[in-house]
Amino acid sequence: MNAAAHDGNQMQKIFVGVALAGALAGGLAPRRGLAQTATVNVPLSIFGEVRTRGEWDQPGGALHANVYTYLRSRLGVRAEPARGVRIVAQLQDSRVFGAETNSTISNPDAFELHQGYVELATNWRSRDLVVRVGRQEVMFANERLVGAVDWSNTARAFDGVRVFLTPGGAKAGTERWTASAFVAAVEERGRKFGATTASGTAQDSLPNHNVAGLYASRALTGGMAELTALYDAGMHYRTFIQSNRATLDARIRKGAGKPIGFEVEGAWQTGSQRYQAAGAAVAEAQDVNAWLVGARLTRPAAPNRRVTAALGVDMLSGDANPSDGSYSAFNTMFATNHPFYGLMDLFLDPAARTVDRGLIDALVSTAITLPPRTTLRVELHHFAPQAGSRAEIGWEMDVTVPVRISTIALFETGYTAFRAGPAALAMGLGTNNSVRQWMYAQLKASF
Repeated sequence: MNAAAHDGNQMQKIFVGVALAGALAGGLAPRRGLAQTATVNVPLSIFGEVRTRGEWDQPGGALHANVYTYLRSRLGVRAEPARGVRIVAQLQDSRVFGAETNSTISNPDAFELHQGYVELATNWRSRDLVVRVGRQEVMFANERLVGAVDWSNTARAFDGVRVFLTPGGAKAGTERWTASAFVAAVEERGRKFGATTASGTAQDSLPNHNVAGLYASRALTGGMAELTALYDAGMHYRTFIQSNRATLDARIRKGAGKPIGFEVEGAWQTGSQRYQAAGAAVAEAQDVNAWLVGARLTRPAAPNRRVTAALGVDMLSGDANPSDGSYSAFNTMFATNHPFYGLMDLFLDPAARTVDRGLIDALVSTAITLPPRTTLRVELHHFAPQAGSRAEIGWEMDVTVPVRISTIALFETGYTAFRAGPAALAMGLGTNNSVRQWMYAQLKASF
């Protein structure tokens, strides 16, 4: 597609989006000059965001450094036409500066409906019950298994149904307990809307890729207990097909406002899948049994406390022989991995990056409040595989400085460096002792 045609399509999409927003606002507002039997005043609010982030990436070796800039723009409408009914529509445009004028096939520009749902709320047996249907972000607990991946320039949303249950009349964020469940379609493979396989044949004989999840939390004195259950059916990834996995995650954190706190988390993953080697006619059936454990010793945030810190470890099980009848590399599913395994995002998919060897991430972090509106954050990670050879993958240091400009605007800059170890080369992370670097500067305004 040439640049002119691409620009035309983008302008058409923008025009359609603006027209839809205008039609929604116009339809909800009373019209003047027309005969009306009744006037309905609908509470209507607009929300939005513009975020731009420039990045400098120096992978080392023979590759040169690269500089590029992302832009993400969001505009949303929230309407409450009747008691207990809410309608939300949020448009999103994601692009890279200058990408529209080149002919690369991996053009990252996208204009789409990021969220669009109807929400119905009622009181049920002295509890608040909410049902949300449509495209929506889903975040469970610390997003270890299910998250919105907001750091990405497009973020993640699911097409499905979610149910919330909380104590009646409780203020959001202060509930004694919460419960939530969702079901979503990740990939439609049916006859009418499914895609075709690489060979050009229809996929309608394959099951859809669907996901279902449960989440529950219980407030503790100075902390929280959380439980997440996830079932992912019909997933195909890398050389694995027909993957059906159930994952159970439990997390306890204590010590809020105290001098010392802690956090422990564990997850177990089980199921089945098939391993399909390149060119192989027959796929190997596999039983899936994998695990994750994490622990943190913390100095939590507290009023007038300028320095917080954490010392911890995350361990994700691996598999030294991922092509036999059992598979034990933990899959982080739909997680937001950016906050966990280093800000350079070398391990967005830990199993894939480590060639199914799993990951041991030992870390230490600190955050120092610098008046009036600045924070200095420093993290240090040491990476090693969990299965097979224990030769280290490498070290990563992350330094970030967020500055609160106003109540709606935040500027943030950061620098990260990764020093490769002996195991890094097999994972595409550079030769032993090589250094890769990455920097960014981000400005975000939202309302």
